[in-house]
Amino acid sequence: MASTPLNHASEATRAETIEQRFRSLEAKWVAETGHLSSYTAIVGHPAFREIVKMGEAVIPLMLRDLEERPGLWVWALHDITGENPVPPTDAGKIGRMSEAWLRWGRDHDYRW
Repeated sequence: MASTPLNHASEATRAETIEQRFRSLEAKWVAETGHLSSYTAIVGHPAFREIVKMGEAVIPLMLRDLEERPGLWVWALHDITGENPVPPTDAGKIGRMSEAWLRWGRDHDYRW
């Protein structure tokens, strides 16, 4: 009787697949919302919602992006984690919000 090999994806392969999916959704989201100013429309976009559904696995990718340049991942991180490390005085200031999330990531031992 022939045995069927087990299909064990390495952690690197899984991470690559997650990042590929993340980047694909991100490209669609940016292309379709880049011209919008409505918070509701931007975070309600189906690609953004799919990214949020990817959950904790995409947090390091978002933190890496925020380290390179402040951005709107601050909204997704809140949705994914349920936390808000941003002081009320920095609400709406994407650069400061990004810095707060990077501190949060370091404090929670994320590596990116």
